[in-house]
Amino acid sequence: MSIARKTVQFKKPLPHPGETLAEDYLEPLGLSPGALAKQMGLSGRQRIERLVRGQQSITADTALRLARVFTNTTPRYWMNLQTSHDLSTAQIAARAELAKIEALT
Repeated sequence: MSIARKTVQFKKPLPHPGETLAEDYLEPLGLSPGALAKQMGLSGRQRIERLVRGQQSITADTALRLARVFTNTTPRYWMNLQTSHDLSTAQIAARAELAKIEALT
């Protein structure tokens, strides 16, 4: 059985999940990164501040905590945002090298 695959070609990276967190959750609720960190049970605000600035990736622990605070989301939602961002960034960075690779099937 053959599975047809088509890879989406990105012109620019998908948004960092910290951007989504800031624009879709923090700003509408009037929450600061520090307030969210406290709500998530974190001892400091640095993780959330770095996440919102796009300087830190969402970890499994962060995804679990975000989904607990924002009950209309799931840990998988947050991890998918991170994975999608990472893949789009990597694809753009490696475009020329990937084009040289010959598929076997």
